[in-house]
Amino acid sequence: MSERQVKSALRVLEVLEYFAERQAPATVTEVGQALGYPQSSTSMLLSTLEAQGYLLWDRDHRSYVPTLRVMLLGTWLHDTLFSQGSLLSAMKAVRRRTGLPVLVGVRQGIRVRFILSLSSRQPNSLHFPAGTLRPVCRSAAGKVLLAGMNDAEVVRIAQHANAEAGADGTVPVAELLEEVQACRRQGWAISRDYPTRGRSTLAVPMPTLCGQPAMALALGSRRERLDARLPALVDALRSAVQALRTA
Repeated sequence: MSERQVKSALRVLEVLEYFAERQAPATVTEVGQALGYPQSSTSMLLSTLEAQGYLLWDRDHRSYVPTLRVMLLGTWLHDTLFSQGSLLSAMKAVRRRTGLPVLVGVRQGIRVRFILSLSSRQPNSLHFPAGTLRPVCRSAAGKVLLAGMNDAEVVRIAQHANAEAGADGTVPVAELLEEVQACRRQGWAISRDYPTRGRSTLAVPMPTLCGQPAMALALGSRRERLDARLPALVDALRSAVQALRTA
């Protein structure tokens, strides 16, 4: 390993420790000044951590804040020593009950980023790596997060997404609103044949956690398997959410 690689790894740890001590969002300038890094390399480092799902970028305040993916790095040890009431425990319970990959997503502008992911232990299962981005108007997690907003905000986000739509294409705003309203009534959302034909995701809203954005708990599966087990899978996600509320 080169000296440059060692230095980069050290800086990642220093950034995470800085946020642990600060316990608040920080701008690129604040991080760079606190740690003595050049502005350009600080910006690149924070952008990389954001792309991997370890930091969230707040466009309005031009600041970064750690995500729950940082917490996941040591949660297994906490569970072993102290409790079984954490998010990781809830995700593992869903995976045991369903056999499917379990994800946690947050909205980043017109997209959803999966900041946590537990892969299925079953052979030939689908893979949903942490850090993956999906359009907020198309993914089940995105629709769940949109359901927590008012209709005017949903329309604004949908119009913004449509203005920047590329290969994914535009989303009919009226149809999206109907899906979001249905999600509010039933408490869950589903996306079928997305991002590719034959794939589906199912999502429910998570309890609000202090200092964190709204989050969705989701399952990924092949469409036919998810449709066949839909009531049981919804129940598994709801049970996990209830366990988190109780904890």
